[in-house]
Amino acid sequence: MKIVLTTLNAKYTHHNLALRYLRAYCGPAFPGLIVKEYNINQQLALVLSELVDENPDVMGFSCYIWNIEQTLVLISDLKKVLPNVKVILGGPEVSYDAENLMDKHLQIDYIVIGEGEEPLLKLLQALENGGEPTLDQLRQIPSLVYRSDGQIHTNPQMTMDLSRLPSPYQDHFDELEHKIVYFETSRGCPFRCQYCLSSRTGKVRYFPMEQVKADLQRLARLGIDQIRFVDRTFNCHPQRALELIKFICELETTTRFQLEIGGDLIAEEMIQLLEQAPANRFQFEIGVQSTNPITLEEIGRTTNLDKLAANCRKLRERTQVRFLLDLIAGLPQESYDRFGDSFNFVYNLEPTKIQLGFLKLLKGSRLRDRANDFGCLFTERAPYEVLQTTSISYSELAFLNVIEGLVESYYNSGRFKSSLDYLIVRDFGNPFSFFEHLAQKWKTRSLHLVSHSLVGLYRLLWELVGDQDPVAMSYLRFDFRSHERKQATPRWMQGEPANELKRQLIQDGTIFRYLSHLKPLQLTPRELSKRFAVELFEFKIYPWQAKPVKQRQFLIFDYSESDQVRIYDATQ
Repeated sequence: MKIVLTTLNAKYTHHNLALRYLRAYCGPAFPGLIVKEYNINQQLALVLSELVDENPDVMGFSCYIWNIEQTLVLISDLKKVLPNVKVILGGPEVSYDAENLMDKHLQIDYIVIGEGEEPLLKLLQALENGGEPTLDQLRQIPSLVYRSDGQIHTNPQMTMDLSRLPSPYQDHFDELEHKIVYFETSRGCPFRCQYCLSSRTGKVRYFPMEQVKADLQRLARLGIDQIRFVDRTFNCHPQRALELIKFICELETTTRFQLEIGGDLIAEEMIQLLEQAPANRFQFEIGVQSTNPITLEEIGRTTNLDKLAANCRKLRERTQVRFLLDLIAGLPQESYDRFGDSFNFVYNLEPTKIQLGFLKLLKGSRLRDRANDFGCLFTERAPYEVLQTTSISYSELAFLNVIEGLVESYYNSGRFKSSLDYLIVRDFGNPFSFFEHLAQKWKTRSLHLVSHSLVGLYRLLWELVGDQDPVAMSYLRFDFRSHERKQATPRWMQGEPANELKRQLIQDGTIFRYLSHLKPLQLTPRELSKRFAVELFEFKIYPWQAKPVKQRQFLIFDYSESDQVRIYDATQ
């Protein structure tokens, strides 16, 4: 019996953890089991042809909100070409609407709901002889949805014993090249947030610590760019989290580890440990979602915002940990203006990135069941995104989408910090008002409908909100030279020429007062010139200040290190 398990990932760089678990668990009994991964940006016709070429007896699909529509198209066409193939669906997108899906889509033979390792193995064993399993056989398979005598049946769901699950990362390492690797040390969630499916997965269960450490050690040696933990709240068990973070700190690797962290649960002991962590070792994702107490109560979320804010400041000031803060627009009882307050709270904590998302009424979520209670209209098809509520209109949410794009381009890129800080202080006093103003101008010119080059983003910021302010131009040029090391300063941005000063610094060796680490390299003047830039500013803008005095300042931008740009004041 030939078995193929597949999925459509959201991006090429993503990798499916569920399929690795299923292969590891079912592989010993079915060593010929094949896993094939694709992504939603590929042509479905090509994906279909690849699957048909395998000529499987059993085809399993891992289903999520981002791929369910395309998956249903795939299985419909697959059944036409291979009418005898048995189609099995699993994953969060089918686990809470299984009977309805089976009723509407006759091409689906079976659905496995919830954790699927043991149920899939039992189902494959029942299908192994090529015949139709008996009703008694199907009844013995937990978490299975199936048809019998024209009726759809759902068996009681099971919970896996995590100590019995083999590691999903023992082999097939070639599949991980150039991918984000997903990893879990626990299943379940201690919280009951009503917009999230994790609240339906039961109490937290943990994988054996020895297995977790062995897997992390194995993956760290591969030189993977990023390992992203899918634990719902990594630090809900403080001592276990400390042990693992200490272990990760001590790994000899360049891999970055992203963890979902309860921001208000970070203890001082963890901060002290993170102070010793190497740069770029950790990235924390911290869910704020809203700062409106009424909204937080409505969605069943308990967060001590004062502690969260204090801990974010500690991360920023005392560690090299990157941290991302999440917001969700469209939650119950949060108006457009109140969302602006939440945005300002998050922005002022100066996270590495702000992830501005929009409420999705996931199948199985408690908030979806309560949609009428807060007047929530949402798209009928995945990803079931909110259109409006009694607290926020469709137009306001659509405008927040424009703001989200600007936050991604200007704030999350990290390239415009000095310029944004100056413009916000100069005109608005709070970040949300600034992005509102920029978004209004952006939308008026229909700029949200087209893509923009990096240099174009600098130019548009100047044209839309620069107001011919020479200080704003100085900060824009400072940001440009701080980040765009491979590009010449655009003509429209250029200040007083500094070429002669640069030549003089090289000729008389003065440059080595600042870049002494380059002197032993004995570079030619031409080679040395490529390692730094010099800019002359009319205002004293470095270090940053809200109202810089008008005073000439020469700055050297040192590009000799690949991971950072160092800046020196050479005015004297």
